[in-house]
Amino acid sequence: MSGVDDGLHEFVAGRLPPLRRSAFLMCGDWELATELTLACLARVVADTRRGVVADPDVYAYAELMEACRRRNRRREHVFVASAGAEGVQAESILLLDALHKLTPRCRAVLVLRYWDGFDVDATGAMLDLDDDRVEAYEQAGLSALERLLAKAEVAVAR
Repeated sequence: MSGVDDGLHEFVAGRLPPLRRSAFLMCGDWELATELTLACLARVVADTRRGVVADPDVYAYAELMEACRRRNRRREHVFVASAGAEGVQAESILLLDALHKLTPRCRAVLVLRYWDGFDVDATGAMLDLDDDRVEAYEQAGLSALERLLAKAEVAVAR
């Protein structure tokens, strides 16, 4: 293997789990998340070998967010823990359900900022948004998420 291929192998191995998690947070389906992530990483590898990728992280997350947006037009999804799933808390399912009720842009900004830990500049580069728009989507998403979780908490308490 060449040095470029070694680097790409390490990149793919290191990014597969967090990219797949981000895809799941965006689409709510582990199988679809795996499919989208693998397709995205294949594009990263192919385009990097062709020399058209300046920053593989930005490229990978941008491709993944766009693929999730295209594939998941529906906002509402019910998250159900698989039978026998350990460590799945009711709060996690409520959070995932509320997250998935957000608009796709708000959801993408929150996933990239809070689950993946990217700063405003990187998030903007991935989503093709200026910093002000990223911050506006972030605030709108956090406010909506807070309202949805409060409403879910009231429903659970009944």
